[in-house]
Amino acid sequence: MNVTRHPYSFIGDSKGQDSGLPGLVDGQEAAPVETWHDGLLGYLGGSHAARDRAEKQMAALGLQAGIKFDYNVLTQWQPVSSQRLLLWAGRFGLQEEFMTALNKRHFEQQQSASITSTLLEAASEVGLDVAAAAAFLETKELTDVVWKSYGSTIARGIHSIPLFVFNVPATGAVGGPFRDGATKQPYTVKGSSSAEAFLQLFEQIATDGGVVLGPRSADLAPVTVTSSASMAAGSNDGSCSL
Repeated sequence: MNVTRHPYSFIGDSKGQDSGLPGLVDGQEAAPVETWHDGLLGYLGGSHAARDRAEKQMAALGLQAGIKFDYNVLTQWQPVSSQRLLLWAGRFGLQEEFMTALNKRHFEQQQSASITSTLLEAASEVGLDVAAAAAFLETKELTDVVWKSYGSTIARGIHSIPLFVFNVPATGAVGGPFRDGATKQPYTVKGSSSAEAFLQLFEQIATDGGVVLGPRSADLAPVTVTSSASMAAGSNDGSCSL
């Protein structure tokens, strides 16, 4: 399985202009200026009730996965440096490990992903060369790639994350928002889902590809998934294309 992450921002490549959300100051990435808790208020139209509901829902879902969200972390809606380092870590095959370490710090330990020291600590934890990571962050390398992705993902109709797109040549399911010129649609999962739901999807892909599977130990609840075959196997760091 080849995994490609695509940097994403809910406000695209607007650079924070007229968004009421933290972004850039005079074209430069700004220090975090508000907490995630504060930012959610602006994102949800200023409704305290809607923010409270959203935080409670995320907190409950997080606990099911062993995650204890802390909404008091300083944040940005366009964390260019962290997403540049995400792409850089992919050069060494440690992209997913880096994001796991960074997400743990940012979402649970109030160590903002927009602060360089947090990025370097996460890089160190997963065995990346910290000196090389620091030197990379001093450059502007991949900045244009991140900004292009911010704009292109919005332009391609992606307005919520996570989005999982599974291109499977063996089944003819190749296309989606990240494959220009393709005519067929891949298997797509919109939003977070359970491990069991993804297992069902992988088994469906295997079946569509002519793979004979062994006996199942238990039946799983159906999930809603879309694909080029209109199959119904049952059915919000950035978009993810696989």
